[in-house]
Amino acid sequence: MSIQAGQTFSLVRECDRYRSLYYAGASGDFNPIHIDPEVGQAAGLGGVILQGLCTLAWGVDAFARFLGDPGLVTGLKARFSRPVRPEDTVRFEGTVSEVSAGVVTAAVVARNQSGDEVLKNVVVEGRERPPERRGTTTVPGMTAEVAQAAEVLRMSRSELLEEARLPPASGTVPGPSGGGTGPARGPGRAAVGRSWGPFRYVMGAEKMREYAVAISGGQPSYASTGLPEDLHPVLHDEEAGARSPWGSMIAFPMFAVLFSITPAQAALLDPAMEVDVFRVLHGEQEFEFREVLRPGDVLLTTGTLESHSTRGNNELFVIRTDSVNQHGRIAVRGRFTAFVRG
Repeated sequence: MSIQAGQTFSLVRECDRYRSLYYAGASGDFNPIHIDPEVGQAAGLGGVILQGLCTLAWGVDAFARFLGDPGLVTGLKARFSRPVRPEDTVRFEGTVSEVSAGVVTAAVVARNQSGDEVLKNVVVEGRERPPERRGTTTVPGMTAEVAQAAEVLRMSRSELLEEARLPPASGTVPGPSGGGTGPARGPGRAAVGRSWGPFRYVMGAEKMREYAVAISGGQPSYASTGLPEDLHPVLHDEEAGARSPWGSMIAFPMFAVLFSITPAQAALLDPAMEVDVFRVLHGEQEFEFREVLRPGDVLLTTGTLESHSTRGNNELFVIRTDSVNQHGRIAVRGRFTAFVRG
């Protein structure tokens, strides 16, 4: 299929009353506001709300189905604007904005049954076709830690500076586009450039299936109740994966939240950051999916405080996460924007 600018795609998802529980089990996000109605009420949310990253996964799924293969999705950026609640129906409508050198860029609008946008500024990117299989220079017995060090040694000075994203020499803190900036507050405030990790995660086929089922409308008991009929074979069938261009079963792109969010959580819970976690909202999310994820992959994820800015009495923290695989390559890069209410 030849993709052209202006083409459209859509997907409708219903948030059943148990979806936040299923997603919690698949992703590990057991924040009480997603599973306990009383806590949701006490937090002023009117009850349980769906995890925002599940809503975002639905949007990515709409794009993946349009491309024809979840492994073709390479990036996304979105802002969380309104929670999804049990019994809500969300419609995702996407439009291809550009196709250049084999890269497809599209904008996605996500609205609930009342017409309210639940995500804003959603941009997704992907390939028209799978890339050629990359070779690996991994030495037998090489650990992920050694592979990560080897990758750093291969970098040029300019590449190292890009990876480190060093703060400006003036000491000012860069803020998100369109917003004001301000100095870090508090005597113990962690400085821009501080890192957390690395945290180790090993990919497993069963967990990959569980996540794919959870974001596709299935149930944890899929082994007996059956898989969603429209679930892509490379997400659950090892034989189909082996025949695919990827050479194996792969994870749905947003599976990356299971390991990439860990350093961001560690940063916000770090006493040196002086963040009241009860005032934290997940404002925006970005991902670069540089390599597909396969069973047995070993990921080492490090988080870095990339920027800190103030907007009135509120604060914005941008935490960049880099997940390096056993071949010493960055497989996933994420940016978590935490909005702390003043």
